[in-house]
Amino acid sequence: MGDSSVWSTVLSAVFTCLGVMPSCVLAQSPKQGGSDTTGLAGEVYADPKGFFKMRPPSGWTVEEADPRGKVNFNWMEGKKVQLKVIGTTNPFRDFDGLVQDCKNGAERLRARMGITYAIETTALCGHEAALIHISMPNGFRQYQLQTILAGNYYTFSYGTDRQLFEKYLPLVKLSIATLEALPKKLSAGEARALAVATKIRLARLYIEVGRRDWALTAVKEGLAIDPENKELLQMKAKL
Repeated sequence: MGDSSVWSTVLSAVFTCLGVMPSCVLAQSPKQGGSDTTGLAGEVYADPKGFFKMRPPSGWTVEEADPRGKVNFNWMEGKKVQLKVIGTTNPFRDFDGLVQDCKNGAERLRARMGITYAIETTALCGHEAALIHISMPNGFRQYQLQTILAGNYYTFSYGTDRQLFEKYLPLVKLSIATLEALPKKLSAGEARALAVATKIRLARLYIEVGRRDWALTAVKEGLAIDPENKELLQMKAKL
């Protein structure tokens, strides 16, 4: 994937967030207590292309319309609020190549559409990620993360009008933090180690936000992969 295709994602997110919400299906909300304290859906969303799992914001609609592992989670509050998630095979040689692609694409958007932007390096799920902040003259704002995980390339694009942007940003960040990257090109041992580490990370996250039931589910799933894992066993005893 070249930088033009990467940044077509940005343009797509910009224009769809300013447009009309297409027909889609509702993300299921939990049946018992659910998202009262977290704002997240009780059901884990599984990408049908097999690139990732995550918990979307509760009640946001789900739109799947791309041959890649791509989904839009949408909300309407006068104007459209959207979290776009894409998982696909990694086109970059290394993280530096990803960052340079971000810079090239942002510069084209600046020249074409008059955006202002800032790019910095951050962390997502314990791995390097490029964080891009975009502001358009019409008031549209976007928060975007790009990273390489489990041999795959992931993009998270949250965008809406500036009046709504800060309101939903914490919820979007929490949703992104529940990502489970599903490996495509790792060895069996590497895939197993990644899966266990992911379950441990999710269990810790869910404990922090007060969802011990979700944490226990993550721990049990991790123990199903590695029954002798000491950290998971200790967490299970405490839960």
